[in-house]
Amino acid sequence: LLDNVGKDWLRCYGSQENQTPNIDHLCYTGMKFRNFYLTPVCSTTRTMLLTGRYPFRTGWHTHHDSAIYGGGYLDWRKEVTFARVLRDAGYRTCISGKWQINDLFDPAQADALTRHGFAEHCIWPEAKPGLPAHKKRYWDPYVIENGKRIDTAGEFGPDVFTDFSIDFIKRNRDRPFLLYQSAILTHIPVTTTPLTPDENASPREKFAGMLRYADHLIGRLVKTLDETGLRDNTLVFIATDNGTDTGTDQGMPQSLGGRRHGRVSEEGIYSLTERGINMPLILICPGWIAAGCQSDSLLFAADILPTLADLADADFPAALTIDGLSFASVIRDNHDESWRRPWTFTQYADQRAVRDDRFKLYSSGRMLD
Repeated sequence: LLDNVGKDWLRCYGSQENQTPNIDHLCYTGMKFRNFYLTPVCSTTRTMLLTGRYPFRTGWHTHHDSAIYGGGYLDWRKEVTFARVLRDAGYRTCISGKWQINDLFDPAQADALTRHGFAEHCIWPEAKPGLPAHKKRYWDPYVIENGKRIDTAGEFGPDVFTDFSIDFIKRNRDRPFLLYQSAILTHIPVTTTPLTPDENASPREKFAGMLRYADHLIGRLVKTLDETGLRDNTLVFIATDNGTDTGTDQGMPQSLGGRRHGRVSEEGIYSLTERGINMPLILICPGWIAAGCQSDSLLFAADILPTLADLADADFPAALTIDGLSFASVIRDNHDESWRRPWTFTQYADQRAVRDDRFKLYSSGRMLD
């Protein structure tokens, strides 16, 4: 799950940028979804993705980084994540990367990751201003590995998390596992990477380098699946959590603006425009999915949990309302014919949007063809 980058930067979705050769190749060897809807900002998307529930149902409809702001957090007594569902079905579970929807420095939430179903973790826990972990995600990152802070002096955070993920895959190659690679790239502030070390590069150049490095790390993970003999029977989801951040001059390539797709200035993050909420979703599994499949199924983030449960033959609590629907049949059949829901929905704060194959209606009354 990449952080803060939309279709406007992925060549396999029409961009003229060329920063994602691994993702693009994987897209052409798997299944590409054209209509995967999220919320337009990270914490609300991640909560919907983890729980399979609408934002208004969980209360996570407006951005709230509980590790920074305190207050509400993802409560394991009220919500069930896909990690818990698969853990209870016998999967070894792991999260590697970013976690922001619990304050792990609060003693009452210190074991939140275990409570949410992750048997192992290697994460950057965002923290309140003034604490050592605050914003320390990239160089010399603040990292907690299975409950203990580790020494990361001189290291690049995304490498630390990917190394842990690769080790997790190798250690669990002989059993079912779920790895949630909750990437910290490409969230601002823009930064250098081991492959693009120029401190004087422009913000746009730095962002491009960050995306290229995220792509490089995905390549490392897939190579590990090849080396361990797991590639053909491991389902890999590649997705992002919201549109590209407009806080720098990353901008939208001209090829996706103006003439073909509307205004170049259309916002990404925090916006219910297509650039903010209609995000990439690519599925790869050579043993199940034929190369070059494409889907127009109207999906949204809440569909992930029931799909994983379906594929893993796992149960979730019957008393819990799950709003998503499984699209496992689309994956198994390699086409859309089994998909029956004719609409998709998303929300940010008090703004809502619903669309069918042709129309998109906003809660303001605005309608688009």
